[in-house]
Amino acid sequence: MASTTITGGAEDSQQVAWGEIKRQWREREYDALRYELREFDAPTIRAVDELLFGAEPTTRERSEHVLRDAFDAASGVDGGGRLLLALYVHGRCLDKWEQSEDYERVRNVLFGLDDVAGGAPPDGSPTEEQLVALVVRQAMTIDGAMSVEDALSCSCPVALEDRSRKLVADLLELLDREKSLGEGLAEPRDVVRADALTGLKYFGAIADVALAVGDWVDQDGPGQTDYFEGVLQTLDQALDGDVYESELRAHHASIVALKESAARPHLRVDAAEVVYVYPFALRWPERDPDPLHEEAVRGTLADDAVVETLAARGIAPAVARELDVNDVWERVDVDEKGYAGASIDLPPISVLTTGDDVPLDFTAEVRLSRLGNHYLRVRSRLEGAGLHEVNQALRRGSHAMGEEEVASGTAVWETVTDYADEVIGAIAEALDAEQVQNPIARFHVVLAARSVSIKLPDGTTVPATPDSLREAVGAALLFNPVRHLTTSLEEWIRYPAPEVSNVLGRQGYSGDLVARTDNTTVTVMQSSPEWLIDEYEEMIEFVASVPPLLSLWEKQARDLARDLEEDGSLEELHDQARKLLELEQRIRGQLAFLRSPALCRTLGHRQFLDALWVAAGLPALETELERRLTELADSQARITTRLSWLDEQRRQRLRGGAELVLGLLAAASFAGALQWFDAAYDLNGPKWWGELCLLVLVVALVSLVIMRSRRSR
Repeated sequence: MASTTITGGAEDSQQVAWGEIKRQWREREYDALRYELREFDAPTIRAVDELLFGAEPTTRERSEHVLRDAFDAASGVDGGGRLLLALYVHGRCLDKWEQSEDYERVRNVLFGLDDVAGGAPPDGSPTEEQLVALVVRQAMTIDGAMSVEDALSCSCPVALEDRSRKLVADLLELLDREKSLGEGLAEPRDVVRADALTGLKYFGAIADVALAVGDWVDQDGPGQTDYFEGVLQTLDQALDGDVYESELRAHHASIVALKESAARPHLRVDAAEVVYVYPFALRWPERDPDPLHEEAVRGTLADDAVVETLAARGIAPAVARELDVNDVWERVDVDEKGYAGASIDLPPISVLTTGDDVPLDFTAEVRLSRLGNHYLRVRSRLEGAGLHEVNQALRRGSHAMGEEEVASGTAVWETVTDYADEVIGAIAEALDAEQVQNPIARFHVVLAARSVSIKLPDGTTVPATPDSLREAVGAALLFNPVRHLTTSLEEWIRYPAPEVSNVLGRQGYSGDLVARTDNTTVTVMQSSPEWLIDEYEEMIEFVASVPPLLSLWEKQARDLARDLEEDGSLEELHDQARKLLELEQRIRGQLAFLRSPALCRTLGHRQFLDALWVAAGLPALETELERRLTELADSQARITTRLSWLDEQRRQRLRGGAELVLGLLAAASFAGALQWFDAAYDLNGPKWWGELCLLVLVVALVSLVIMRSRRSR
C-alpha cells in the first residue's frame, strides 16, 4: 500500500495511505481515510458525522460552529490533520448526497466548511493550507452537482446542459489552480486531481446527453437526431471503474431506446386538462370527532379564520363558498347530496420552469368535504404538447419534481408540493386540527385529454384510438405511474409496456378510455361533451381523496387500542367500552356510506366508483382498517367480560351483606322474644345463663348458613 507524509519532510513520521484513499474514493468508500483519522478525538469526528447523519436538523451556523472546533482540534494532529479532515468532510457530503435527497443539509455543511477552511489558495510552493483550500473548493462543486441532479429531476435538457457546462468550467478552473501550486505533495494532490478529472468527464458526458435529448425534444415529429451516435460514443468511453460510471449506464440505455424508437409513430396531446390532487384528512384528538367534519365545513363558510390564516402566509385573496358539485351526487332518498362541502378559491399560481422564460398558469381550489375526504386541487390546461411536455406536466405535481419557481399571492415556493404543504398546513392551523395524509398516496395527477393524435413518420397526423394509443411511442408514459426518482432524461422511454385496463368498462362510449395507476389517471374522451367529462373527473378526484380518510380511521382505532387500560376501575372500564363501541360503529357506518349506492345518483355511477376504488388499491387499506376494527372488537369483548365479572362480584358482596343483616335482625328478634318471655314468666335470677346460651346458638346457626351459602356460590 503506497504511503507518504503530508509535507514530505524527512522528520515526519505520520504516513498516509494516499494510494488506497484514491482507489476507495472512486467507489465512494472512505475506510482508508477514516483509518487515517485515528489520531483524532472520537467525539470530534462523531460531531462532524452528526452534522450530516444525525437526528437533529443542521443549520449553516451550527455547521460552522462544529467544523471550526473540529479544524482547531485538527491543527494539533501531526501529519496534516486539517487536510485529512477537509477530505473527510468532502467525502461524507458525497456520502450523504448518494443516500438521500436532503440537499439543504448537505449545503449547510458545505457552506459551513467554506466559511471555516475555504479561500483561494495563493500561488507558490504548495503547503498543507493551500491544499486544504483546494479540497474545500472541490467539495463546493457538490453544490453544482446537486443542481445538475435537480435539473434531471425536472426532466429539463436545457437546464441540465447549462448546469453541467458550468460545472465543467468550475472543475477546469480547479485543475488549473492545482497545477499552479508547483511541485510537491504529489500523492495528496493526485487524489484531488483524479476526482476532478472524473467529474470533468462525467459532467461533460451529461452535457452531451442533454444536448442530444434537447435536439430530439425540438423535433416536430418522429425522426433521428444528429447527436445520438456521437453521445453514445462519448458514454462508451467516458469512465471506467468509478461510481459515476453506473449512472452513465442509465443515460446510455435511455439514448439507445430513444434512438430505436425515434422513427416510430409518436403520441401527441392536443388538448387536455391536468389536475394535481393533494388529499388530506383532519383530526381533532381531544374532541369527539363525529360531527367535526360538518362543523369544519360550516366554520369555513361562516367565518374568516381559514382565509385570514392563508393571507398571513401570503396566499391572498382567498374566498370561501359552498362547494359546487355536479348531479352525480344527488340522492333519491333525501334532499341532501351524498358528497357536499365547502370550497376555498385560492389566488392563481404561476410556475416558471427551468427551461422557459414564460411562466405556466394554474388555478387552485381547496375542497372540504362533509364526509372528511378533503383535497387541494391545482389545475392547468395542456395544449399541443409533445411527449416531453406531457412528461413534465405529469411530474410537476409529484414530490420527485425538481426545483422551479412557484408563485401565488405574495409568496414563492420551489415546487408545487411545497405550495400544497403550505396551504394544507394553514387550513389545519386555522381549524385547530391535525392534518392526516396517507404516505403512499400524497398526490395524484389526472390527465383528462379532450384530443389526442398520433404523429406518423411521414409527417401526417391522425386521431388516436385506444388501440393506437397503446402501440404508439408514449404509451409507457401515459399508462405507467410517475416514478419518484429520475435516473435519466426521458426515462419513461424505458418503462415496461403497460397493461392498460379500461376502468370505464361498459359505462363509457366506444373509443373512451379511463386508465388508472398508483398515482395517475388518464382519461381520453374525444367524442364526449364537457359536462360528461366533468362528471367522470369529479368521481376520479373523489376516489383519489379517500386514502387519508381511511388512514385517519385506522389511526383513530390504533390510538384508542393503544390507550386502553383493561385493569381500570369499573367506571373507567364502562367509559372505555362505550368509546370502543362508538368508534367502531361510527367508522363502519361512514365506510358503509362511502361504498353505498346512496352516495351517488345511479347504479352506473356507483359501478364506476367501485372500479376506481379497486384500481386505486383501496381494498388493501380497507383490509388494514378491518384488522384494526377487529382488534377493537376483541378489546371490547375482553372489557365486557371483565365488566360482567366485576358486576357479579359486586352483586355477590351485596347479597352477602344483606343476608348477614337479615341474620342479625333475626337474632335480635329472637333475643326480644326471650326478653318478653322472661318478663312474662319471671325467669330472672340464676337461670339467665340459659337465655344467653340459647341466643349464642341461634346467632351461630345463622352465621353457618350464610357462610355455606356464600361458599356454594
